[in-house]
Amino acid sequence: MLLGGETLNGPRYVFWNFVASSKEKLEAAKEAWIEGDFERGRFQLPPDDNSEFVPFPGQPGN
Repeated sequence: MLLGGETLNGPRYVFWNFVASSKEKLEAAKEAWIEGDFERGRFQLPPDDNSEFVPFPGQPGN
């Protein structure tokens, strides 16, 4: 991955496929992915693609 541009203010936290500006936001993203409401939740699959997603590390389906 190549990133460019102005330096971002503040720290960035990275875990798995998530990058956030706070540990709280990172934790909220992890919880939303594990919850798995991919039709109405924070993370939505593309239209007509409801059968494939990447399971969260350590969760059933890995």
